[in-house]
Amino acid sequence: MIKDVSVFGTTILALAFALLYLRRWQQLKREVARRIEAERLFRETFEHIKLLAIQLDTHGNLVFCNDYFLQLVGWERREVIGVNWFERFVPPDQKTVKRIFYSSLDTGNIPVHVQNDIVTCGGRRLFISWTNTVIRDSSGGIIGTMSIGDDITERTKAENALLSYQEEFRNLAAELSLAEERERRRLSTDLHDLIGQTLAFAKIRAHSLREHVAEDGLTQWGELTGLLDQSIQEVRSLIFQISPPILYEVGLEAALEWLGENFQDNHRFRVSFSDDGTFKPLREEIKVTLFQVVREVLINAAKHASPDMVQIDIRGLGESVRITVRDDGRGFDVAKAAQKSRDKAGGGFGLFNIRQRIERLGGSLAIESSPGAGTMVTVVAPLDLARDTH
Repeated sequence: MIKDVSVFGTTILALAFALLYLRRWQQLKREVARRIEAERLFRETFEHIKLLAIQLDTHGNLVFCNDYFLQLVGWERREVIGVNWFERFVPPDQKTVKRIFYSSLDTGNIPVHVQNDIVTCGGRRLFISWTNTVIRDSSGGIIGTMSIGDDITERTKAENALLSYQEEFRNLAAELSLAEERERRRLSTDLHDLIGQTLAFAKIRAHSLREHVAEDGLTQWGELTGLLDQSIQEVRSLIFQISPPILYEVGLEAALEWLGENFQDNHRFRVSFSDDGTFKPLREEIKVTLFQVVREVLINAAKHASPDMVQIDIRGLGESVRITVRDDGRGFDVAKAAQKSRDKAGGGFGLFNIRQRIERLGGSLAIESSPGAGTMVTVVAPLDLARDTH
């Protein structure tokens, strides 16, 4: 009886272990099936999306690629699996990519985003933007890398073309501005030589007729000479507004000093001017642009800042000239003003538009301001040292 009970107990225990084993086996089977399905979905996803997918081992050999990759490079799968990525696909002039890969395997820190060219079967170069990750085994050891790539060749070409068009547009705008300034100078010269001199001659002739005017005509004669004086003054003012001759005949420093005096006479703020006295040879385009910068700053001060004092300082700094215009007015938010200038269609010839011209000429323009703290504009431009005969 005891023996039968022992056998029965052993049988029950064996059945229990068998049942547990069967349950565990079924769990493992389901887990394997899930992993196989996940891997199938994973590979199927990479086969259908319009992105390149590649996997490299620690030697840089290609162990996986999707169909879209093969479609782009023009090789068969059997021709690329197992080949070294850097020998087959990376151009010789981009050796940095290979160095980054192997150093990443040593440290485990691969750059997440990398852009580089790859070479197709026909020798065409494609520009690819990669997203990378390190692959590890169950023990944490690095076994390779997985990379997802986006072919941005055409997009990059379009962006480069756009940048080229923008540069051409800026160059054309600068040439147009310079041509406009030359036309203004020509018009200013014509006003001076033709109308200005004619009026001056008419005034001289009018004064020479003084002794021939009867007493009852002196009033009309005085009105006539007064009108001539007024016309001469208005023509001179117009000439300076169109294109001040002093800028070309005497130089930028004298023109800036005259500009400050002119604004002081016509607006409710004082303008001080200082010059270090050094010789500052400038190309005509730069000289005109610098004058326009200072004029634009003074116009902005008169319109918006309500300052009591504006200071203009010009000095030579080695191979450059620096002009600083500082006011004690209201000030403004520079970032907001810059955004407004970008958003405004046909935004005029403001400081933020002039900055592009200055930068194209090899200079720089900086604006420092904040509400209630005044404004300082600093512009730096290269000197034309080839003209320096001093």
